[in-house]
Amino acid sequence: MQRSRLIELLAKKKSGGISLKEQFELSKWLQENEDDRYLASQIDELFGLEYGPERTEDERKGSEKSWDRIMKAMHPESSKLPSQPEQPRIFTWRRFLSLSVASVILLCVAGTGSYYWLSARKEARTSQNIVGTEKGSRSKLTLPDGSRVWLNGDSRITYGASFGKNNRELTLTGEAYFDVVKDPNHPMIIKTATVTIRVLGTTFNVRAYPDEKTTATTLVQGKVQVSVNHKKELNYVLLPDEKLIVQNESGQPAAFHDKHPNEEEILENITKIKIVKTDTIPSEAQWTRNKLVFANQPLHEVANILSRWYGVVVIVQGGDDMMARKYTGIFENQNIQSVMESLQVAGGFTYKMKNDTILIAP
Repeated sequence: MQRSRLIELLAKKKSGGISLKEQFELSKWLQENEDDRYLASQIDELFGLEYGPERTEDERKGSEKSWDRIMKAMHPESSKLPSQPEQPRIFTWRRFLSLSVASVILLCVAGTGSYYWLSARKEARTSQNIVGTEKGSRSKLTLPDGSRVWLNGDSRITYGASFGKNNRELTLTGEAYFDVVKDPNHPMIIKTATVTIRVLGTTFNVRAYPDEKTTATTLVQGKVQVSVNHKKELNYVLLPDEKLIVQNESGQPAAFHDKHPNEEEILENITKIKIVKTDTIPSEAQWTRNKLVFANQPLHEVANILSRWYGVVVIVQGGDDMMARKYTGIFENQNIQSVMESLQVAGGFTYKMKNDTILIAP
């Protein structure tokens, strides 16, 4: 084994970044090479003495002895070896060179160890936790800060290893219902492709599917601030029972948008609605109770919801009039066939189901 490889493995061991394979390689080499094994043990002892807490006099003397033993292991042919000086002394060139070699090796170990240690720290900081659901499934989880999150089908949240310690930032794709623990010093920041939501402690629902035309934030309790990503100057504060709908830049044009009787037009692609609850939570969050709810929604939205709720493919064939037809209903613990029969009776289409594909036609 080359000396550089030995230093690298010793450094990784000191930093805690050595793999099982590398640990086996190092152990095997040290077992077969007594000189390097002795040198490694002395380096371990010196590092432990030099970089621990405040040293006692005995530990300081032990450090000097370890230095001498390291030098002896590196230069067994020499009986006069440099020791750590307590007072200035004159070095011969031989001693200076010996000390330089030893210093280089120790600095290499320390420097390489620092590199692997810092790399491990950086990796820990940048590592991401990803929690997601498939179509047809829903999940509930508790974040490191104690906040609770319900994930609807085909949804995902991503947050860093430092979440709940240095920050409370996460990214959402899909739909989630949040019950956020209050922490005035660390507001929770929820990032979606279209909006960013800032909250201290409250409950609210966010629907942010990338293939839908809008992103909707519905507040249940407390207060949240919603900013539009592509126009940072646009910030809106939501109060309980308010809903903010923002057009997705990548979404389809709002071809079927009709003005809601309780909505307030803010900008062309941003709408604020005062919702009317018939329960303790709005219809937008009833999915957390395993209730499938359609609230005056056009058929193309109904098809998307059915697809994610049941994990099926829903294909709608028909003109604009059929696509714009709206449906309202609540379904609890009903299979897809029962829901489709009810929607068909409600009006205007027939359907065929084969395996996991549903075809809706006039």
